[in-house]
Amino acid sequence: MGGGRRHPRSVPRKRFISTLCSVALAISVTGCGAASATPSSSASHDLTVYHWWTAGGERQAMVKIEADFHAAYPDIVVHDNPTAGGGGITLKTVMQGKLAANVPPDTFQSLAGGELKTYVDGGYLDNVDDIWAAQNLDLKYRPVLSKMVTFNGHKMAIPVSIHRANWLFYNVPLLKQFGLEPPRDADELIADAKILAAHNIVPIGLGTRDKWTAVFLFDAVLLSVAGPDVYEQFYTGLLDPQTDPRIRTAFQKFAQLIPYVYPDHGSDTWSDMPTLLGSGKVAMMVLGDFAAPVLNDAGYREGTDWEAVGFPQKPAEVFLMVIDTFTRPRAIQHPDATTAWLLNLVSAKTQADFTILKGSIAANQDVPVSTYPDSLHQRASEAFKTMRPVPSSIHGALSPLAFLDEWQDLLTVFLYSPDVDRALIQTSMLMKSDDVAGNSAWYWAK
Repeated sequence: MGGGRRHPRSVPRKRFISTLCSVALAISVTGCGAASATPSSSASHDLTVYHWWTAGGERQAMVKIEADFHAAYPDIVVHDNPTAGGGGITLKTVMQGKLAANVPPDTFQSLAGGELKTYVDGGYLDNVDDIWAAQNLDLKYRPVLSKMVTFNGHKMAIPVSIHRANWLFYNVPLLKQFGLEPPRDADELIADAKILAAHNIVPIGLGTRDKWTAVFLFDAVLLSVAGPDVYEQFYTGLLDPQTDPRIRTAFQKFAQLIPYVYPDHGSDTWSDMPTLLGSGKVAMMVLGDFAAPVLNDAGYREGTDWEAVGFPQKPAEVFLMVIDTFTRPRAIQHPDATTAWLLNLVSAKTQADFTILKGSIAANQDVPVSTYPDSLHQRASEAFKTMRPVPSSIHGALSPLAFLDEWQDLLTVFLYSPDVDRALIQTSMLMKSDDVAGNSAWYWAK
């Protein structure tokens, strides 16, 4: 997911969408068909790739993808362009400039859903229907993955890996010491937090220098209070926050958690929290599976020092997902090489090799659960095969990026000034001004 130890999921400012849309009017794009799913014998010997996986296991995972690609296509030279910075926001800025100048890379990384839609709306991508059909991806991928990359009836990207966002990590010795079980919903989280705080333990780790972490915690509360249907309706603008009692209750319970949050959260990032949890300085945290490698790298052992459970488990446990994809832009210099790259990404072997290092799970369901060396990712893989998948909100999957940018600011401010009525009014205003309902209507398209 990340770019170094800074989380990759900050969202760009409103100007990204407006620039893409305006440039789409100014640039003449020819043709809407896609290249063949089988690269021709005259395939280019070059391929330019842009992504935000720049450090740690993610960088190693990208190197492994390129090694697998070289083994399959030894004559094609990959020109790798890792773009570090705050969750892909720097890469999105780079893409904005290159696409506006009509000099697209051969392929680049995007998250599925609303973020991908911005490039589609700008007219910058070719579809990948040919690859989808040739590789029988409707059989290899769960239907939700098709849904998250389908716009105007066409598949617009190839899913590669999936992160589960809704894990509750906890310090095993601390919970055992005070006779606590991992909480299953917001009420149990509040109850456990009260007990831990009474013993001078910081109950909930949170680092809001990355503002999206406040949204992660709120989403867990919202799912606990209202369930996945309301969660999806909220983030696609189908509910009025000012009048829906379930949204009010979510804000109220979120406010009840604030006294138990790590007091210096504004000074720290998400990646500071795992080591605090492993060392027992905080007891619990709500984060994605990308936190597990940080714990492991710091020498903390799963099952002994730390453990994680899906959260919430009541009223229903869901798989809150983040989907990494690669695209095929229009007017690229090396279309055959790009098609070869995307074909290789579909491979179960490539996805297995990649996700083991990255700390995610494969999009291709042909990759067996036993592939993963640790319990957390084995459980994640099994859960994705069987559990209801729901898009993670802050990663540009449902709501438009402009709303998400302001939404994470709103929730971060709420941590310091938890005025529920004000927050509900502001949320309603943001949803209307950013036309969340209109911009998210694609999610409900049949």
